[in-house]
Amino acid sequence: MNRVKNYTAIGTLFLLFSAVLTAGSNVYYSNQVQHISPFTFTFISFFITALFFHAVQLSNYSGKSRVRTNNLKDMIGINLSTAGVFMSFYFALKYIEPAIVGAIEIGVGPMSSLIIVRIFYRQSVNKVDVVTGIGAFIGSLFLIFATLQGNSGVAFSSIPLAAAGLVSAALCGFFAALAAIYSKKLSEAQWSTSKILAHRFYAIIVLSLIFSIQQGGLLGQLTSNWAWILVVSIIGVALPLYFLQVGIQHSDTFFVMMSLSFIPIFTFAFQFFDPRISTSYHSLFGVTIILGFALFSVYVNNVRNQPIQERKEMAL
Repeated sequence: MNRVKNYTAIGTLFLLFSAVLTAGSNVYYSNQVQHISPFTFTFISFFITALFFHAVQLSNYSGKSRVRTNNLKDMIGINLSTAGVFMSFYFALKYIEPAIVGAIEIGVGPMSSLIIVRIFYRQSVNKVDVVTGIGAFIGSLFLIFATLQGNSGVAFSSIPLAAAGLVSAALCGFFAALAAIYSKKLSEAQWSTSKILAHRFYAIIVLSLIFSIQQGGLLGQLTSNWAWILVVSIIGVALPLYFLQVGIQHSDTFFVMMSLSFIPIFTFAFQFFDPRISTSYHSLFGVTIILGFALFSVYVNNVRNQPIQERKEMAL
């Protein structure tokens, strides 16, 4: 019994750690990125992150560390979806309030997960999951309209830029659902956490480098901002990704997407430390809507898995 409870607690704990570190780094990054290209940060940050996880992988090298051809499709899938997640996310953070970016991502993610599973994998979906997914999506729509009406905590210079940021935040949620599915499949194929993280950033490094070169000023931005980029890369990218991957291994995809709904409320709290962001009750209300459906999802998930946990306990 204790082993089963510990297994569940590990997943929840690592997801919580990932959420807190992500929230804090998002607020800090959104402040700093006003002076540099988001693609430059993405390239440098994930290049550092990839080196870190490759070093971890080499230190634990074994025959299982090799990438086999039967996992190539899933590895390509997680590379492309990871690029979609972070490139759209960091672009949105430059123009939209951080808590709203995270909330829209989380609000769109669960519904995207259900649609992908139903249409592409022909799996049935639970009606309660559909209700909670729709509820979170409604919260995202509220935040989108609040932002376009100028009721968020960050004033935007133009509607086109704000709209581009909002679309990027929504795309981030869709790609996050895809990434969680591919990550889960690789975990089921006996890929370790370090192995997944070592091989999921090739696409984002190449694509963000291309965009950075097109925009120009890559070396100048690096020399002027290397210190905070290094700190955010480790504390705000590498560690949260590692904790998230461990959480994914101990939880189902839908639960992962909904439990990460705590990130926006943590982000909203961290925003009090950024003078650039004013307090918006519209943002708080939208974030609270999504958080409410997330809490309901957690409760339903525990009730649903209770018989499975009891059978595991009997087996142990």
